[in-house]
Amino acid sequence: MAYYKQGNADAQIKIGLGKLYGVFVSSTTSGTFALYDTATASTSDPKIVATVTVAAGTQYVSFPAGLVFSKGLYIDIANTIEYTVAYE
Repeated sequence: MAYYKQGNADAQIKIGLGKLYGVFVSSTTSGTFALYDTATASTSDPKIVATVTVAAGTQYVSFPAGLVFSKGLYIDIANTIEYTVAYE
């Protein structure tokens, strides 16, 4: 069963093992995001997705079967962005 988290700032989406299904951006002003496999706010941990420059109304990082992360899922954003992350 998939869950979601909607936000507009850096956030810890999940701690521990899980699956990433996708990221949808609903609005942005020159926004970017990167996803990390980390249980804390540490951006020195491995990147799941390197920095992506986004456009509003676009789905990014679509993994229908789910992409497994081990430590956690953290989103790091810059500028103005509204996002929804689908995960398990």
